[in-house]
Amino acid sequence: MGIAYRTDKKLGLTTIVWDGVVTADDWRSHLLEMFADPSWPPGSLSLSDLRAADLSTITGADQAEIVSLYGPRIDDVRGTKSAAVAGDNFEKSSQFESRKEPAGLRLIVFNALLNACIWLGIEEAAAEATIEELRRELRAGSRQGQPLK
Repeated sequence: MGIAYRTDKKLGLTTIVWDGVVTADDWRSHLLEMFADPSWPPGSLSLSDLRAADLSTITGADQAEIVSLYGPRIDDVRGTKSAAVAGDNFEKSSQFESRKEPAGLRLIVFNALLNACIWLGIEEAAAEATIEELRRELRAGSRQGQPLK
């Protein structure tokens, strides 16, 4: 299916949803589109939901390549608190977390949305509503190939 995101200037939050089979190419395309978005970053918080994603095709080498894409945007992510809700993808997500890159990004992988929201200081119900809306849009194929904002 892919990856979709939404920015919330009021909360200073980017919410990202990964759904279905997600490849390194999907991840790369998502980052390049998001980096080109003038509304990104809206602030210093990021919440990614990976619970419904199949990451089986993404390798360690892919992760290293993706990290290199942040190089020109390092000032945009420095100081960002980033929470990933991984579910069954906890091990693979933790491998990315353990890289400690890109420099300045504080990423913590969680199993539960509630814990991620507490760490970010955002409301769980609002976060879940945004996640579900993005997931529905991805599954319906709306705005296919474009970031969902």
